[in-house]
Amino acid sequence: MIDRNSDNSYDIGSADGKHYIEDSEKNNIQDKVKSDGTENHGKETKGFKSAGARFMTGVSMGIFAGLFVVGVFAERPDYSESEKRSLAAVPDLTLVTAMNGDFFTDLNKWFSDTFPYRETLLDMESKLEHFYGVGGEAYYGNKIDVVEDTIPESAESLAPVIELQESSEEQETVDEYQELVETNADGTLKIDDSPRETVEIIGEQAGNIYVNNNKGYEIFYYNQGGSVKYASVINTIKARFPDKEVYDILVPNSFGVELDQALQEELGSGNMSDAFNYIFSLMDPGIRRLSVFDTMVEHKDEYIYFNTDHHWTALGAYYAYRDFCEEKGLTPHELSDYEYVDYPGFYGTFYFATNRSEELKSNPDHVEAWIPLGTNDILITNEEGEVFNGHVINDMTDAIAGRKYNCFINGDNPFTEIHNPRVTDGSSCVVIKESYGNAFVPYLVDHYSDVYVVDYRYYKDNLNTFILDRGVQDIIFLNNIQAITEKVSGEILSIFS
Repeated sequence: MIDRNSDNSYDIGSADGKHYIEDSEKNNIQDKVKSDGTENHGKETKGFKSAGARFMTGVSMGIFAGLFVVGVFAERPDYSESEKRSLAAVPDLTLVTAMNGDFFTDLNKWFSDTFPYRETLLDMESKLEHFYGVGGEAYYGNKIDVVEDTIPESAESLAPVIELQESSEEQETVDEYQELVETNADGTLKIDDSPRETVEIIGEQAGNIYVNNNKGYEIFYYNQGGSVKYASVINTIKARFPDKEVYDILVPNSFGVELDQALQEELGSGNMSDAFNYIFSLMDPGIRRLSVFDTMVEHKDEYIYFNTDHHWTALGAYYAYRDFCEEKGLTPHELSDYEYVDYPGFYGTFYFATNRSEELKSNPDHVEAWIPLGTNDILITNEEGEVFNGHVINDMTDAIAGRKYNCFINGDNPFTEIHNPRVTDGSSCVVIKESYGNAFVPYLVDHYSDVYVVDYRYYKDNLNTFILDRGVQDIIFLNNIQAITEKVSGEILSIFS
């Protein structure tokens, strides 16, 4: 025990009695105690840091080892639901590709493109981004690179008829047609039918996307060249089949219908209705032209467009069907005439293109459909040329979230045919379409003996020959406004060559 005395000395209790420590000795003791304490604390801290570093190193090595094992041994996906495309395949090793480095480049692409659990990891990334971000308005795309053309008030002349050239070459099924449509010296358009390299189709991709109030919109930018060439293609088909009824149905997307015009202009978009009017002014008056823009606006408060996908719904397609019936002189069926089905839990192109936006995730879609009265059976030819039976309206109860739009005519296939045993007048039509047409086709089934459906992005045969051989009466083009491009013009034109 240590006691301080009146003379500033200290008593240290011991078995022998008292010992005295002067102030100077006291200071030495205090310094020593402080020094020993600091030394011991430093050793403890150093030991703690060393243990923490070893622990973190071990954890990191464990994570990397786990990723290595998963990357090497786990099953790899071959299809991406989010991007709606086939993933990179394992490259073939040849002496040439090994020498020029292509094999290793492709191998690296395959390894990264098909990493196991990629969809789950992407979903986790989206949740993390949402945690750090804010809700409300969002923009996805390359807005800075977009320059919209000015929409003319009216056409000074009709779009030129294109010179169709017969080709014995197998038609390509690609979505790259940069030079497919060319201009002759006199200003008319011609087809370049030289053989081309086949390029893999990667599926539909939404372009510049605007998200607001938990709903996605694909921004429309008018393109003058695409408009003129599209009209030229339709004029060409009418000139090729003057005795056939040729219909062109242009469909607006949700951006042009549901958003205020001032907001559309703020986002750099032109007036979609004006674009429709101008495109139709380029067409031969003998073409039955249907702009369903006003009809869609009339019903814009209804569920006519999906929240998370760029397509219209079956209800939107139904209102367009009624316009078609009025133009053709048919009596449309009421929705109550059909059997109704509904498949919840649909997430579409906008959801995946925005890296699984949490705003869109909170507003999922449902796919509703109405089954035709006469038949629900179809015959499908896929890209491999295989023919199999299917349904006009497919049961999507067990389908994954990204594929429920395949409810309609089994999705996008090169060729589909529907024969209605209840209609025996020999009437027939061919619908030349992109995926917007899928939801429209079911309503035609009960008005024709035969309905043929061609997706111009994948069709390989000559449609000229088919129309003549089958005696098809009505030729129906159906495209949404985003498809009015030079590329699409080439794709459509190629199936008639």
